[in-house]
Amino acid sequence: NGRKVRVVLESPSNQAIKACVEAGLAISLIDRSGVTDAMQILDDLPEIAEHEIVFLRSPSSQNDEAVSLLAQALQKYFRV
Repeated sequence: NGRKVRVVLESPSNQAIKACVEAGLAISLIDRSGVTDAMQILDDLPEIAEHEIVFLRSPSSQNDEAVSLLAQALQKYFRV
């Protein structure tokens, strides 16, 4: 598409990435439900590659109700 791109931030912090996007310093792949009024959705970018979300659970957490509820919430949120 003729655009020059470079990675300017890699962070495990979702809030740091969102702050950079909101400030107009970066673009990022963000679920539409996480887009704020301070962000702009760009429609003229290439399609993203196929990807997946993986939820790993340790055997010791099989009877942990909190972990089960988290797994259910993630499945509902990401529609998996």
